Amino acid sequence: MQAPHSRTAFPVSVSLRALAALLAAAIQLPAQSGAAAKPLPPDRAKGAGTVDEAQCREWLGVLASPEFEGRGTGQEGFQKAADYVAAHFAALKLEARGDGGTYFQRVPWKATKVVADKTSVTFTKDGTEVVRIPAANLAGTVSNTMSAAGDVVLLVVTPPPKAPRTEGRRGFEVPTIAGLEAVDATDKIVVVFVLEGDDSSATTPMVRLAVQQGLQGKSAAAVLFAQTDAVQGGLRGRSGMGRGGNPAAAGARRAPVDATFGGNDLKMVLAAAGKSAAQLDGKTLAIPLPLAAKVEIATDEGDAPAMNVFAVLPGSDPKLKDEYVVIGSHLDHLGKRGDRIHPGADDDGSGTTGVMAVAKMFATNPTPPKRSILFVCFCGEEVGLVGSGYFAKNCPVPLSSIVGELQMDMIGRDEEESAEGNKGEKAEDNRNSVHLVGTQKISPALHELCLAKNAAAGFDIEYDEERMFGRSDHANFARMGVPIAFFFTGLHRDYHQPSDTPDKIHYAKLLRVARWVYDIAFDLATNPDRPHVDPAAWAKYRDKATEQPAAPLAPKAAGSGG
Repeated sequence: MQAPHSRTAFPVSVSLRALAALLAAAIQLPAQSGAAAKPLPPDRAKGAGTVDEAQCREWLGVLASPEFEGRGTGQEGFQKAADYVAAHFAALKLEARGDGGTYFQRVPWKATKVVADKTSVTFTKDGTEVVRIPAANLAGTVSNTMSAAGDVVLLVVTPPPKAPRTEGRRGFEVPTIAGLEAVDATDKIVVVFVLEGDDSSATTPMVRLAVQQGLQGKSAAAVLFAQTDAVQGGLRGRSGMGRGGNPAAAGARRAPVDATFGGNDLKMVLAAAGKSAAQLDGKTLAIPLPLAAKVEIATDEGDAPAMNVFAVLPGSDPKLKDEYVVIGSHLDHLGKRGDRIHPGADDDGSGTTGVMAVAKMFATNPTPPKRSILFVCFCGEEVGLVGSGYFAKNCPVPLSSIVGELQMDMIGRDEEESAEGNKGEKAEDNRNSVHLVGTQKISPALHELCLAKNAAAGFDIEYDEERMFGRSDHANFARMGVPIAFFFTGLHRDYHQPSDTPDKIHYAKLLRVARWVYDIAFDLATNPDRPHVDPAAWAKYRDKATEQPAAPLAPKAAGSGG
């Protein structure tokens, strides 16, 4: 629902030049949420008042700054972000219960680095070296040390039309490359050159993915990509969990080499084969070249920074202090990929800013909560909810002691039509909307509490994003039977793009969501009773390996049987 627009009355004496300046300044600011929050109850109002928009802007500006390089798990920027949040917890004098008395729960993580002086691609003709491409002239990702050699076959790929999207599926469909199934790649070094397409063609990244998938099982010695322009970004290693960690993350770390060369190197390779780029018209898909090639990749593997950052505000009640309300976000984003940084201002710099705000509200409030509050910013969300999965399996407090997990992920924008759909959604129609996700799955009591507390927050709550339920860290708590609530303001055009920057955040809306979460958490931490899990809902939802939820089941109604 579109919120009413406020009108500003200007004195008659204001000059046209001044009025124009004011309007220009207003245009540069992101539109703010369309309603004002009501005052909170006296026992928590002072804490809420200690955080303002300017602080949120400062925190998020640091988290999404170029210095932190997109906070990719395992990257140096993530370590800087973890240190920043830990310093915030320390300044609030929250308890550090992590490894070695720190605010960190370290997650096993390995990173591969390329040994440049031992990495190259060499092309030979009749046994004589004709082109040597050093590591500095290669771009892409590698997982481990490898050595491969073979005759060269060149694939000249014409981008096919975009594949139609299947109804109900997220993201993009992988196109089909005609003739690829007939290519003999056995023991060959396959060099793939993708021609330019038009607006109706599949994008180059999707064509590359289609080629990689089509060559699986064809026993190629190695697959390289080539382009007309010189490459940028360098050759980098992958990172992921070590042995005993998340299988998906570990599998990604062992993925095949994905390397590209171009510019003068491509010209020299083609010239050595008696060809030029102008001759690559796509009429023939596979062209054997009178060349052989050897791919040498050398890597080192070591530990990389990956940690959940968490802190505890102890409860004031002698009995209830051993129960916890968890306030969560994910600290990581996509990081630095080549020379491109994905700042992740909304995803999830906004949620992490929300955690920092709620932590300050609780820590400065004169009336302490009866139950303890556990604040946590997870690593590895973007690579399969890795950090929260590790936290749930190695929880620093008993899972049964967690009365609820409140997750903030992307709380700083207005939903609009995006690459994943949401057709027809306009940001201006969602100024005051928030998606409340997952609260009706297992714990009606927590759902009702969120609605009751919205009387002060004043949002238009929507329930049409349950498809997002499994895509943030709360899911790892819900599957263990912990009541959860996921707060999400929706996807937008900058989702997972380098354009997700702090200047597009609606700080008033972000702060209102944080105040709402604070208000809910205060009730959870103060009320004598805790949210129960509904038996019927749990029987429908529960994880196959988890018979009993971590939270207590609600008593069955009389006459319900069983």
